[in-house]
Amino acid sequence: MPTLVARIALAGAKEEVSAARRKVVDQVRAWGVPLDDETTDVIRLIASELITNAVVHGQGAVTIWLYHRPGRLVIEVLDINANAPLMSCAGETDEGGRGLALVDFFAVRSGWQPVEDGKRVWAEVAIPRPVPSMRVAVLRKFFTARSNPNVSASSFQQLTLAVA
Repeated sequence: MPTLVARIALAGAKEEVSAARRKVVDQVRAWGVPLDDETTDVIRLIASELITNAVVHGQGAVTIWLYHRPGRLVIEVLDINANAPLMSCAGETDEGGRGLALVDFFAVRSGWQPVEDGKRVWAEVAIPRPVPSMRVAVLRKFFTARSNPNVSASSFQQLTLAVA
């Protein structure tokens, strides 16, 4: 089964986090995944924490990659700060410092790797399998757009397919 992939590029401003979090959930729904409220909240929380950390502790542009295979979603965030993300121990009255602990708690797996120009922080979330007819519709839309020479790269960006 192929992996569905989507990319979201941010300039790295704090004001972009909320919209990016919505785009992540919207993309998963566009892939035909039947999200219940609990799974939606987990995706929002993990996306929000990873994106916020990249914006607050990173430098410059942030890129979000989503990888979907039936039953799982990987949220990957790249920034240009090579420093390792640190899980802190927040006090009762601290406003921050719990994000990576929450990601670690709710994700099936999570981690980070240094990359050439910074780091890649990721988390895998268990999600319901998509409705088969929706997945077929997404793949049909992809191949139709791919074979159309009049489709611009920006229109095509929201629907990307990679074979894993």
